[in-house]
Amino acid sequence: MRYKNNVLDKLTQVDATINRITIQVNRNVDPSEVSDSIQTLKEQLEGVREMISIEPDDFEQQFVNR
Repeated sequence: MRYKNNVLDKLTQVDATINRITIQVNRNVDPSEVSDSIQTLKEQLEGVREMISIEPDDFEQQFVNR
């Protein structure tokens, strides 16, 4: 997987955002701030989804030149 390190970095960012949301909820932070964090999380997940979708399928590539 060519983008493996990039995806792992993105997943680390997603994990940090989840932790931030957890802290915000536990501290009864303003709902609009929690909503902003959730929107950020959605955008980060979409970024991971895009990276994975453009990655060529390794299994498929095995049979290209046969």
